[in-house]
Amino acid sequence: MKFLAAVAVISLFAFTEAKYSNFKVYKVTINSEKQYELVKQLKLSTPECEFWNNLRNYGDSLDVMVPPQFLEYFQMELSNSSIKYEEKISDVQKLIDRSYAKKTSREEEVMEWTDYHDLPIIEKWMEGIAAKFPKQVTVFNIGKSLEGRDIKGLKISFKPGNKAVFLESNIHAREWITSATITWFIEQLLHSQKPAVRDIARNIDWHIIPVLNVDGFTFSHAAKENRMWRKSRRPINGPKCMGVDMNRNFDFLWMSAGASDDPCDETYAGPYPLSEPEIEHVQNYVLPFPDDYFKIYVSLHSYGQYVLSPWGHTSEEFPENYDDMVGAAKGFADALYRRYETVFTYGSSSTVLYKVSGSGKEWAYGVKNIPIPYTIELRDKGKYGFLLPPEQIIEVAHEVQEGFIGLIKACVDRNVIPSWK
Repeated sequence: MKFLAAVAVISLFAFTEAKYSNFKVYKVTINSEKQYELVKQLKLSTPECEFWNNLRNYGDSLDVMVPPQFLEYFQMELSNSSIKYEEKISDVQKLIDRSYAKKTSREEEVMEWTDYHDLPIIEKWMEGIAAKFPKQVTVFNIGKSLEGRDIKGLKISFKPGNKAVFLESNIHAREWITSATITWFIEQLLHSQKPAVRDIARNIDWHIIPVLNVDGFTFSHAAKENRMWRKSRRPINGPKCMGVDMNRNFDFLWMSAGASDDPCDETYAGPYPLSEPEIEHVQNYVLPFPDDYFKIYVSLHSYGQYVLSPWGHTSEEFPENYDDMVGAAKGFADALYRRYETVFTYGSSSTVLYKVSGSGKEWAYGVKNIPIPYTIELRDKGKYGFLLPPEQIIEVAHEVQEGFIGLIKACVDRNVIPSWK
């Protein structure tokens, strides 16, 4: 194929830094086995073309980011195979430029939700929240990252005897909307006078890690580094094939489905389970708590607008309490919809989206027996993808707050969480 012949020539030129001027994102629709095989070959042969999601079924679409050097060949190859495609993002760099906080100095930077913020600002805000609410808020540190950074979280507890939610965010570095959303939600748990928010603040304990992948997140924020970075920063096979997908690295059914053993792949599960200290620290934090304490585990992601439950490794069987998982997910999606009419799809990962193993929610259910474990994929459906403009942070945060209110209510209604009324 002309496209693949050109790859060998173009691939000789390495990118010296990750800049995305004139990179485009295309929606590619696959309608046959033949088309699927061609696109799969394209993915293997052109690592510079980044696939932002995975194919589920024929008729579904993929979002593919294409460098300017490949645009002509990419379009030609798809057209020659009658594969439908359309442009979704005309210049990736322009969206990236919009996502960095526009402050003049570190001293002036404060936590607000009209910009995305880096790790030092988030950590400073966390310490400030704990100082302001010393009786209700505790800063905890689950351990050091691979590069030696602290991985900090907040525990919010108004009274003893509560059941709890554990939530980890930004396990994938480029999904900045997740930490932005959850930090706003923490503010509301402590400041909001809305009765429904006060209820879930006072009657549920919240253990929240706003940024789990601290190394990757820092790398994605650094000047002239890679805003689109996803994985950890473990050296594996050179600068272009490094890092582990930490949401494939938990010690439960590791590498059984929906994960890669190729270090260059975005879903590389690592050389062995718990190869990433960040994931070992999460497990070691959650495990000592009494088995009946954590009722909900949430891994917050973007994008796609999903509430995904186990199982991820198989669509042939379902967890014993799958009805509760679906019912609580419906509570989240329905409550969230009422805010801005944003539609979230819910169900098991393997039936609704794609297969996955070694993820946080699978471990939470399969090992720790947490009855309601989810991966929640926030906005959007692909118009902006991982580059959701900061102007949408507040809207996303508002609807996610409504979703959590609906989720907790559904868990109480289904007797997963004891009623406090």
